[in-house]
Order: sequence, then structure tokens, then C-alpha cells
Amino acid sequence: MNAPSQEQIRETILRTLSEVVPDANAQTLNPDISFHDQIELDSIDFLRLMMSLEKEMNVAIFDFDYPKLSTLKGCERYLVERLAVKV
Repeated sequence: MNAPSQEQIRETILRTLSEVVPDANAQTLNPDISFHDQIELDSIDFLRLMMSLEKEMNVAIFDFDYPKLSTLKGCERYLVERLAVKV
């Protein structure tokens, strides 16, 4: 099975984020600014986002890596690297 493209990863992140925080407009997110600073994403919602992404992308996200995933760009970069390594 091929690794998903960066575009597919972004779509999955945005869709998952919309499920966790339904009133957030995921399409207008600045990819460089933290989710917390742009939308009402508290620590519980962030944890739900991480668990949902793990399930959706079939990848382990380590809690010590969570700071790397605080932005859309960070999530993309992290998942691209993690999924590329997966065989």
C-alpha cells in the first residue's frame, strides 16, 4: 500500500479537526499558527484530535511529539515523515 500524499494527509487532518471542533472553520486556518491560537481547541480536544488522527492514518503519534503537531503544517510534516517510514 502506498503512503498517502501530503494533500491526502492535509485533507484528513482538516476533516478530523472539523469532527473534533465542529464550529471551527478548518478551511481558513493559517498553517503556521497553532490550532489553540486560532480556534477553541483545548487540551482535551487536542488529545481527541491526536487519537482520531492515529486511528484515521493508522499511525502511532507519541505524546512527547505533541508539540510538533500544534499547527496544521506541523501535523502535516509529522505525518508525512511517520507514514513514509511505515512499511
